[in-house]
Amino acid sequence: MIFKMKNKRAIEKYVQKNCFYLGERNTNRFIYKYMDLESAMLSLTKRTIRFVEPNTWQDKFEGRFYNASYSQVEGAVGNTPPVLACCLTHSSINEAAWKNYSSGKKGLGAHCVQLKINKKAFREAVAKSAKGFKLYEGLVNYELDNYQIEHLHQRFTPSGKENALFLEYFHNFDLASYLSLLLIKRQAFRHEQELRYFLVPDDGELDFKGSLGPKEYAVNWKDFLEDVKISEDCSDTELTILSNALKIQDIAIEPRREYIYAAEEGHITIDSNK
Repeated sequence: MIFKMKNKRAIEKYVQKNCFYLGERNTNRFIYKYMDLESAMLSLTKRTIRFVEPNTWQDKFEGRFYNASYSQVEGAVGNTPPVLACCLTHSSINEAAWKNYSSGKKGLGAHCVQLKINKKAFREAVAKSAKGFKLYEGLVNYELDNYQIEHLHQRFTPSGKENALFLEYFHNFDLASYLSLLLIKRQAFRHEQELRYFLVPDDGELDFKGSLGPKEYAVNWKDFLEDVKISEDCSDTELTILSNALKIQDIAIEPRREYIYAAEEGHITIDSNK
């Protein structure tokens, strides 16, 4: 039986050692990481980047295929390992992110920071630091609706027909199938335009989910950080604190406020169309 693959992503190799991508390769030169100011300060000063297991993501709906039992799936043995993930975006303008990453927080955590990252250099830095893991990069899949996601694990529909999506993902099941499932996200979050990085243990037989993360990997932000912006409501003191943290790390970037809601004051007059 032949399936037209729309959702399952094939694994392709980057030139860099231990670096791979899933499906269509993202060609953006730059990607972005949103963090609250406190977390950004810690990452910069400690020179680390955090990866976590998908079962710790805030949206528990996303963990359904990570936490699922694959005991009845032929080919699953060795292909459903524990993984660590880091979520970034290829969108430079994301109003929701500025709100979400500081929502409900106090102090330094009440302000969001956007880190502009050179994607190739970031990939190389993580792959070099994460010994014993392979790095996989993939664009998040927002194409499936809630009903399709909720019933994806079922081979047959209520009417008794075979579920085409089930066959696409679980026929000839392999690591690409598994990682493709971990790239599925609800359509309500399409605006995030997320790019996910997975660290997969070299030992494919490992199966101790819940025991890996979070993990902080040593990286030199100077090697891949291109620009830094902070939410417009930060104080001059907080802006200075961030600026000093960058200088201490010998990063020649002066952080700037991002005015999401900036607009000209006063009324405008539309030109004549005659």
